[in-house]
Amino acid sequence: MKKATNLIVSVIAASLILVTGCYDNAMDGESVPGYDGTVANGWTAFDAGDYEGAIECFLAAIDMDVSQPDAYLGAGWCSILLPEYWVLGDQYDYMAVQLDNGTWPIQTVSTSVVQDLNWTEFQCIDPVLTDNDMLVIGSYGTTDTLIVDSVVVFAPDTLKLAMDNYEIGEWLYDQYGAVNFKYKHEIADPKVQVLYSIANEYSLLECEVDSIVNNASSSTVYIEVPYIRQESGDDLFRTWCMYENTMSYTYTTYDAAAGSTDMANNGVAAYAVLQHARGSNGDVMSGVASLLGLADEAEYSFSHWTSLTSLKLKGMAAAVAYLNTEFRFAFAICRSEGFAMGIELTDDNFVLELGQQIEMMISGS
Repeated sequence: MKKATNLIVSVIAASLILVTGCYDNAMDGESVPGYDGTVANGWTAFDAGDYEGAIECFLAAIDMDVSQPDAYLGAGWCSILLPEYWVLGDQYDYMAVQLDNGTWPIQTVSTSVVQDLNWTEFQCIDPVLTDNDMLVIGSYGTTDTLIVDSVVVFAPDTLKLAMDNYEIGEWLYDQYGAVNFKYKHEIADPKVQVLYSIANEYSLLECEVDSIVNNASSSTVYIEVPYIRQESGDDLFRTWCMYENTMSYTYTTYDAAAGSTDMANNGVAAYAVLQHARGSNGDVMSGVASLLGLADEAEYSFSHWTSLTSLKLKGMAAAVAYLNTEFRFAFAICRSEGFAMGIELTDDNFVLELGQQIEMMISGS
């Protein structure tokens, strides 16, 4: 794990070299006075690799006119290359977007959903449940004897008058054994970009997300739910995501305002790349969401960093997830772009191999 993590750290460091060469006395000589000229001088310094000189220009321009987005954008991009400004970088990026009459596109939502009786909130897709399985699941709460294919699923007695998840779990275990179940869940938002795991508050287990698919009016989240035997009093419940289980999770959306300008998009890009530069100290969910959302909008380009592409943005998103040990999510990002197709979660060297694939994405190879 340490070797793989060092690999990603080195990739991040390498990917932050925007230009090569040096910039000597970039600000010497006559400069154009005023706000526009100071901003122009800042970009001249930035393009030559003089990030200290560049941010001095951008901050000076902000002092001249706090209502214009251009200087905030420049300061935000400089912050990526100047770690002492990392704490302020988010603010510069946010101001660039807001002052451009834009709306910040990243939102984080926390919610809880209770599994329903017919298992439609979280629908089991693997194994494919039979009609008999659904009959048993839907019989939760019955006070009558339930017999399916000559198997007595529930026989009420004086101690237990209604069937519950105990019998359902025993039935499903007899059909499929101690295997994890795969479910899909619909979120009524087509813009969900990041959701790492869903917590089952009954079993207290994290259910990992395999992938997210954005649809016209919703997002489909595919999750894997561990099998567990849960002790409750004198009984051991065989359980997955069962009726009345509360499932809690936090997700992040990316929804750019209609008609967003290059200024707003570049401000979001600076924020996204900054989270990548911070590595494990970045804002993981919003950083990954902004990288993925921006990459999916259209092929991204930035005149002051011409090698930055949508593929590299997605590679950065995978790297941020990877550094925060969200390997399954990083794996899904890689596969969405045709990388990591030859490796599997069960491989002995999966983490190292995944790191190598992320390196390839960031390098654009």
